[in-house]
Amino acid sequence: MNKELWDKILKFEFDNPPSEYGFSIRLANENFWTKEFTELSILEYKKFMFLAATSESMVSPSEIVDTVWHQHLIFTQSYHDFCNLINKQIQHIPSTHNKEEFDKFRRAKERTKILYTDIFGEQPNAIWEYNNMFESLNLEKSKFKIRTFLIIGILTFILLTVPSYFLLKPIYIKIHNPFFVIGYITLCLATFIGLEIYNRNKLKKIVNSFDKNSFIFQLHPFEVVYLKTQKIENVINGTVNELIDNKTIVINTDDSMKLSDLKEIKSKEQQQTVTVLDEFEKIFYHTLIKHLANKPIFWNTSNSLDAFQKYFNKSKEFGFLFYTNFAVLSILLMLGFIRFTSGVLREKPVLQILIISIILIIIIIAYLNRFTKLISTKTIPNLYRTEILTKEQIENNWQWNYFLFGSSVLSTAFIPLVNYIDRNNSINNTCGSSCANSCGSSCGSSCGGCGGN
Repeated sequence: MNKELWDKILKFEFDNPPSEYGFSIRLANENFWTKEFTELSILEYKKFMFLAATSESMVSPSEIVDTVWHQHLIFTQSYHDFCNLINKQIQHIPSTHNKEEFDKFRRAKERTKILYTDIFGEQPNAIWEYNNMFESLNLEKSKFKIRTFLIIGILTFILLTVPSYFLLKPIYIKIHNPFFVIGYITLCLATFIGLEIYNRNKLKKIVNSFDKNSFIFQLHPFEVVYLKTQKIENVINGTVNELIDNKTIVINTDDSMKLSDLKEIKSKEQQQTVTVLDEFEKIFYHTLIKHLANKPIFWNTSNSLDAFQKYFNKSKEFGFLFYTNFAVLSILLMLGFIRFTSGVLREKPVLQILIISIILIIIIIAYLNRFTKLISTKTIPNLYRTEILTKEQIENNWQWNYFLFGSSVLSTAFIPLVNYIDRNNSINNTCGSSCANSCGSSCGSSCGGCGGN
């Protein structure tokens, strides 16, 4: 191994000079990648380029490495500097899907794996075996959209009303109030408790079926904070608090903020926060948080994890769970609806069951909506809390403590400002999609391999 060349490649900074929408931030946003996955993809791209620079024969990237390569080609100056660094012009050879080239690219892929294993060890599956970040979840796409199923389910509910009425009427005539009301409420409570236990166990099993090298098991603390709370302002709170703790940000007596002369910056999120603060002599936190919520570095946390949630909700595994919940709750609602209909036709008092049915409909809608986010808000955070995090990580990493204990670990002077934001719901509109003003796009074609002059 040419260690001198590898050290040069390893030290090469793609985000030079740092900018609001630089290489790694743009790469993450356009592909909905998490922080750790982006960094790992860039590292694997560097390894691939080392192989391309030192090999006399053609080598071939994975789909994910090729995505990084396409992005680097767009940053022409950076790519030019990189090729000068390795003293070789690496040419990108796109695949034309020509049958005559198939064997050539297959051999290049096999050669790449052998070279990689000899020099760097085993290839990480998350980067080299899958075509995108989400494939490592091993989820099969559902044939039906949730929206389509809901329409079919509601129509089925209506069609079954008449036969259900004639089936249940003889039984309902024998059950008088308040016994029916008490029994129905008890059944509702037992059903929701049973479904909650069932759902959590099933979701945990689904997560355990993910590839152990999947991005889900390598999330940044602030990303797990976002999953747990579904609020990007909590990510911003954590970033700002770190800058307060290291004296980079000073809180004035009027609760405004300003930069101190002592600046200690450890992350791109902190750098972006300092850049915004540097534009003002002093700024109140509710204004600062609005500025930061519109910055790409913070978008990506919500973008990547919201994309995961959508991907999961479109899976066959989640679909089966959702259908089961919907069916059980529909039957539960049907029992009350038939009781109400039976009472009306028999001219019996129906006010109680009407109120209970309306409340049940509201609860079912809220429950199903909550269920669509349960893997993010409960399952994965609980997995980190009980299985992934080590005692050492918890003791030595403030960010993981922030995930575990929330605002109670924030700086004393900062807590009132955070509480003020929470009370006034400062962020009404955060960017939930990729930057609309970004120029260009990553190339969509796959790459067959590379050659050098």
